[in-house]
Amino acid sequence: MKNRIASALLILPLVALLFCMSCGAADYPMTFTDSADREVTLQMPVERIIVLSTDAAEAVELLGAADKIVGVTDTVQKYSWYFPNLKNKALVGKWSAPDYEVIAQIAKGNEDTITPDILVLGYPSGKTGGKSYGVDAVAEGLAPFKDIAIAGFSFYKGDSMDKEITTLGQILGKEDKASEYLAWKNSKKESIANAAEGKGISKVYFENTQPKGLGELKTNGGPSDIDKSIRLAGGLNIFGSSSDESITTSWETVISKNPDVIFQAKSDDVLGWGTFPSSNTIAAQQVRDEIMTRTGGSAVPAIKNKKVWILYRKMLYGPGSVAGIAFMAKLMHPEIDIDPEGIYKEYLVDQLGVKYPEGKTFVFPELESE
Repeated sequence: MKNRIASALLILPLVALLFCMSCGAADYPMTFTDSADREVTLQMPVERIIVLSTDAAEAVELLGAADKIVGVTDTVQKYSWYFPNLKNKALVGKWSAPDYEVIAQIAKGNEDTITPDILVLGYPSGKTGGKSYGVDAVAEGLAPFKDIAIAGFSFYKGDSMDKEITTLGQILGKEDKASEYLAWKNSKKESIANAAEGKGISKVYFENTQPKGLGELKTNGGPSDIDKSIRLAGGLNIFGSSSDESITTSWETVISKNPDVIFQAKSDDVLGWGTFPSSNTIAAQQVRDEIMTRTGGSAVPAIKNKKVWILYRKMLYGPGSVAGIAFMAKLMHPEIDIDPEGIYKEYLVDQLGVKYPEGKTFVFPELESE
């Protein structure tokens, strides 16, 4: 029964999306609703795109439309290893503070007025330092300049991913590529769920970042994508009963919940880590050692059984997050027949068009070779 339910949940949304995508060619003006529930109207086909987030850049790359990108923010340039085709694109400011004058100048090009073939892709919402960087703030900043369409999509939240990729495919005339990606992603999710079924459920503590102190641990609750990923991988998030997406907790509370497995996500600015001993894996080892030696943790099953892993953050979120799910499933259930590295390679090479970093690892300690 669980198997049939998992299959239905993964396949039925895809069938509906594919049906919608076959409804015919786009007519202009084209109006669509973005993830901030705003109606956006395009006067003509999009030929130029400015991306304000790495997730938006990844989605456009995924659909094979990177040639349309004419402007990027600082984080997209920073991740040149993930976006080699975008490293020389015009810089339009920081991800949290776009330069609207620069965007307007790019939109005008060599003309006195703006040709309305340009689309700015930003976040649906968000604040940093008390200041909004969401699509409403971007729309306000670009209000003095006419004919620049602005849309907010996350491209990293699982609940909206299929709809957002489908919509972007329609906007860019890349329906076939969107269909191909969605079919691949959902089939991989189904295969992981099937492989993990009946293998026992591990209680999982997922730590977002290396903590400032043991009373300020960052984790995720039930509404989060991490919770959904853990469940799909055959685990149970120890904070999954919380109605909050993001949670600040304490090590004392984690101990009381007795996790079988501990994962911590580690940021990095390279595609994969060199195998041990490399600077990246030595740093990951130090993080793991800190967790393994925390006060009062020796009796926690995850620490007692050495089931503590550091995970490469980039694979846990966004369009490629199915790879992160596969790694978590394999670490919790090493006997299951899935190949996490193979799945990530398929995503990077076949879907995103990025050269796979042979000889690199995405977890520490590394997966044992079969």
